[in-house]
Amino acid sequence: MKTWDVIVVGAGPGGSTTAARLAMAGCDVLLVDKERFPREKPCSDIYGRYGADTYKEIGAYDELKEKGFLFPDLALTSPDYTEIRGPNVLSLTCPRRIGDNILKETAARRGARVLEEFWVHDLMMDRGRVVGVKAKYEGKFVEYPARIVIGADGSHSWVAKRLGLFRDDYDEVFLAGRAYFADCDPPLRTMEVHYDPYFFPGFVCLSPHPGYGDVVNVGIGYQMTPYVRAKEDVEQLTWKFIETSPFGEKLRRARQVSDWMGWRVPSAGQIGKTYAAGAMLIGDAGSFVDPFILEGIANSVRSGGFAVQTALEALEKGDFSESFLSAYQVRWEEKMKPRLDALQQMALVARNAELLNATFHGLKANPGALKKMFG
Repeated sequence: MKTWDVIVVGAGPGGSTTAARLAMAGCDVLLVDKERFPREKPCSDIYGRYGADTYKEIGAYDELKEKGFLFPDLALTSPDYTEIRGPNVLSLTCPRRIGDNILKETAARRGARVLEEFWVHDLMMDRGRVVGVKAKYEGKFVEYPARIVIGADGSHSWVAKRLGLFRDDYDEVFLAGRAYFADCDPPLRTMEVHYDPYFFPGFVCLSPHPGYGDVVNVGIGYQMTPYVRAKEDVEQLTWKFIETSPFGEKLRRARQVSDWMGWRVPSAGQIGKTYAAGAMLIGDAGSFVDPFILEGIANSVRSGGFAVQTALEALEKGDFSESFLSAYQVRWEEKMKPRLDALQQMALVARNAELLNATFHGLKANPGALKKMFG
C-alpha cells in the first residue's frame, strides 16, 4: 500500500495552499475533503492580506482577484457609533464556494492528488505516532498511510479530536452566521465591522460582492458564553441592527436572498498545542482565528506555511517525532503570536462597551496609531 509523504485533511484555504506548496517542493501530497467542491461555506468571505503572498506564490491571487473584489477600505464602529477607517491593499472578498474552489484546483494543478467526498473519521497510529488516516471513501472504509498528517479540517476537526487537542472554551468560542442580502441602498463597497449596542458583545460584518448580483454578505459573531443566556437569537439581533443602527440603514429595503447558515468559530484566545507525533494542526482545527473580528482564512494560510516548512525538514531528516515537529509551534508562535495576543486584548476590550468606545475615540484622535492598526 502506498505511503504518502503528507496527507492534508481539509481542502479549505489553509489545506489547499499547504498542499500546493508541499507539492511544489516535490512532496507526494494527498489532499482530502469530506465535501464535493464547489461547496457552500458559511463565512464572511474575507481572504485577508496575510494570505496574499501565499496566493501569489502558488499562482492563485490573480484569479481570486478577478473572481472577487478588492475593496478600497475597512470601517469599524464601536457601540456609540464612533467610526474608524483605514485603507485596504491586498484583502479580497470572494464567495467561499468560488474562492475555495480556486485554491483547491490550484493545489491539484501544482501536483497534489485531490480526493473529495473523503470522510476522515480516525487516525492510523503506530506506537503513539500518527501514520495515516482512516476514512470512508466511495462507499468503503479505507486506510491511507502517510509520514505526516496535517489537520486542516475546520472548527469541528476530527484530527484534533483524535489527537486529544480539540478545545472548546465557551469564553473563546463564538457562534457565527451569515446570510446574503440584495438591493442594498446605497450599494456597499467598503468592508464594515460593527460592534453595535444592540448586538453586544457580538458584532456584525458586512462584506460586499459587486460581481455577484451586488449582494452583501451579512455576517455575525457572538461570544458563546453570553449567547447561551441571550433572550434573542442572532437572526433577531441582526434585524435589530438593521432597524436601529445608522450603519444598518442601507439594508432596510434590501432583500434576504439566502437562508442563514451558522457555525462554530474557535478563536485564538483558546489556542494551545498544535502538534503531535506525526501530525500538525492548522487553521480552525488549531484555533488560528482572529479573536477580534474572527478573520480566519489568512491565519489558516499562514499557519499552513509554518507547517510546510516543518514538514519539509521532517521529511528530509526522516524524523516525525513529537519533539521534532514541535518546531512548528515554535515557528508560528514567533511570527503569529504577538499579533494574535494583541487581537486577544482587543477582543477582551470589546466585551466592555465603555472600554471599546474609549479605545475607538483614542484611535480616531491618533492618526499614527490608526495607521499602524490598519498596517
